[in-house]
Amino acid sequence: MLALLLGIGVSGLALRFLSHTDIVGVKAFFLGLMRFDWQPLPDHPALYVHLFLVASLMIVFPFSKLLHAPGVFFSPSRNQADDPRERRHVAAWAAQFDAKN
Repeated sequence: MLALLLGIGVSGLALRFLSHTDIVGVKAFFLGLMRFDWQPLPDHPALYVHLFLVASLMIVFPFSKLLHAPGVFFSPSRNQADDPRERRHVAAWAAQFDAKN
């Protein structure tokens, strides 16, 4: 995973600073994909490497541990109050055991 992310970053920086590609052509290609109006992709080897690495990451991503990161936002501890000393919570199923003691 880290190699893929690093490769995507390095190839993107190489496209920007070392071997310039036709950005307008790339934009026309992707807009053509969305509008079902196929346009040719600029013939640039570094662009093909970059797009291949991005597609590889998109294939591997659902099966990787990188998908655990968004789970932080669905964690119950983010939605719970942090006041155990001020207010004691007893679950409904545990109230019967607490009443006997």
